[in-house]
Amino acid sequence: MMQQHLFTNNFKDGIIMKNLIKSIVFILIFCFIWQIVFKFLWVRENPIYDFYNEPKNSLDVVYVGSSNAYAHFNSTLAFNLYGFTTGFLSTDSQPFALVKYLIKESEKYQQPKLYIIDIYKLSDDLDEIHLTEGNIRRTTDSMKFSKNRTDAINDILSYKNVDKKDYINYYFSFLTYHNSWKSINGGNLIKNSTLYKGFLFREDTMKIVPQKVYNWQNNIVDLPMKNKQILMDLIQYIKLQNLNVLFVIPKRTFNEETNGRLNDATSIIKENELKVINFNLLEDFNIDFNTDLYNDSHLNVFGATKYTLYFSKYLNENYDLPSHKEDKKYITWSNEYNRFKNSYKSIFNTEFDNLLTNFQ
Repeated sequence: MMQQHLFTNNFKDGIIMKNLIKSIVFILIFCFIWQIVFKFLWVRENPIYDFYNEPKNSLDVVYVGSSNAYAHFNSTLAFNLYGFTTGFLSTDSQPFALVKYLIKESEKYQQPKLYIIDIYKLSDDLDEIHLTEGNIRRTTDSMKFSKNRTDAINDILSYKNVDKKDYINYYFSFLTYHNSWKSINGGNLIKNSTLYKGFLFREDTMKIVPQKVYNWQNNIVDLPMKNKQILMDLIQYIKLQNLNVLFVIPKRTFNEETNGRLNDATSIIKENELKVINFNLLEDFNIDFNTDLYNDSHLNVFGATKYTLYFSKYLNENYDLPSHKEDKKYITWSNEYNRFKNSYKSIFNTEFDNLLTNFQ
């Protein structure tokens, strides 16, 4: 009887264990499928998804940073001029603490000859104003499931007042957005229509909104200690991986404190024998604050064209970047450039080539 009883208990335990494993597998599969559905239905205008769509090892340059990156650099124009390809791991108000993890993500799919890192958001305090849920999620929700994504979430949330039991809402986005199906409409299903290989061109980027001319100051304001640690950690990773990196400060308006903090960051970068370009200090880079911005933070299509003409020429002359213009494998880049030009013509009723001729 004792043996039969043990057999019965073991049999029941085995069934319970099997059911438990099946339940766990079902939950994991459900989470994975729902995450895919969520991205398909609701993610729009996010250059990170364009990045993932590019064939493996097909990007020559990867541009990391906030919206200044993909709003200023027209990757399709750069390709048309010099034939090199540029992908963006950039989102609006992207916290700088995520940059290292985005480069790690890039290294899994691409082997770019150059990383361009916009350091504007390095000046932000690590507080609730800048580390909003939206600013974090725009990046982390866009990343593929992986240990690197989990590490990125854990790191960025360590600076934010989030209870650790709520981290799971960042790991599995659908836990936050699961009721979003109620708001599905035609606009939800339109994705990347205003992105051209990551470059942002839409109605507001065509506006001309005059801004007060900003002249760069030489003042130094110490970066907060946490910001310095984030920068040094990134620099250490760059050197350890022997990556080719160019840091940049975009042309735009600034406040005095941000200006000073970025001067401090520039000194740290140069002390570590890495290169940084401050576009606000280049005498031969001409941006007209009356005509070339659509708000105080971003260049419009005219300013972006000037920026791309100048910067792509610099990159072509100073880095060993290949030209793929005659390679049929890269035909999508020519197609996207033509789509951009057609969009420009439909809006301004003139050829984009005319603008290029005037600026060149």
